[in-house]
Amino acid sequence: MIGIVGGTHILEIDVLSDVEEKKIETPFGVAEVDMGRIDGVDVAIIQRHGKKKDRPPHRINHAANFYALKSLGVNHVIGMGSVGCLKEEYSLPSLIVPDDYIDFFSGVTLYNDSLIHITPGFDEYLRDVLVRTARKISSFPVIDGGVYFQTRGPRLETKAEIAMIKNFADCVGMTAGSEATIAKELGLSYAVICTMDNYAHGIKNEVVDYKEIVRKARENAEECLRIVGEAVKRVWEEKF
Repeated sequence: MIGIVGGTHILEIDVLSDVEEKKIETPFGVAEVDMGRIDGVDVAIIQRHGKKKDRPPHRINHAANFYALKSLGVNHVIGMGSVGCLKEEYSLPSLIVPDDYIDFFSGVTLYNDSLIHITPGFDEYLRDVLVRTARKISSFPVIDGGVYFQTRGPRLETKAEIAMIKNFADCVGMTAGSEATIAKELGLSYAVICTMDNYAHGIKNEVVDYKEIVRKARENAEECLRIVGEAVKRVWEEKF
C-alpha cells in the first residue's frame, strides 16, 4: 500500500475507487484515512487539513497521520501541495520537487522523551519517480530540486520575511518539512511535489491575496494529482 498526503483540494477531486473511510487510533491521536484503489493499486490518502478543512498548518497532527499510515503497512508516502514561488525567473504555474528543506519553527518530532537525532531529508527514489512522471505527462515546467522553506502559519509571510528567505530557498510552504521529518523518524520514504501557483509576497512586486492563492491552487490541484496517480503506479510496479 502507498500513502498520499494532500491539501484541501484533494477532497474536491474524485480520486479513489472502493473507498473505505477509517479513523485510526494512534499513540499520538486519531487520524482520518481514506483507503481505496487508484487503477488497481491500494492506496491510503490523508487530507492533512482534515475532512472538514478545519486544521490550520500549526495544528496538523503529523505524528498521528504518519503513524496511521505506517500501521496500515505503508512504506512510501507521496505528498502534494501548493507553495509560493521565491524566484522571479520561474514562470507560473510550475511544478517543483524539492530536494531539501528549511524548517526552523515547527519543532515537530516523535522523540519528546528520548534523545534521538535523525538526519532529515526527502527520499531520492520517490523524488526521481515524481520528476520522471511529471516531465512525461505534465504541460507545466518541472523543477527538479530546490529548497522548500517551511513557515509556521497559518498567516502568510511578510514582505520582509520573503525578502530574507528568498536568498536561501526556492519555494515557501507550511507543511512539507514537518511531514518529511516525521516520516524519516518513522522509517518511511517521503517526497513531495508542489504546484507553484503564485509568487510570494514582494516577489515581482506581488501583493499576496489568500483568496487568489486558493483559486489558483484549486485550478492546478488536478494536474498535480494526475501526476501523483501515475507516480503511485510506477512505485507499485518498481517496488512491489
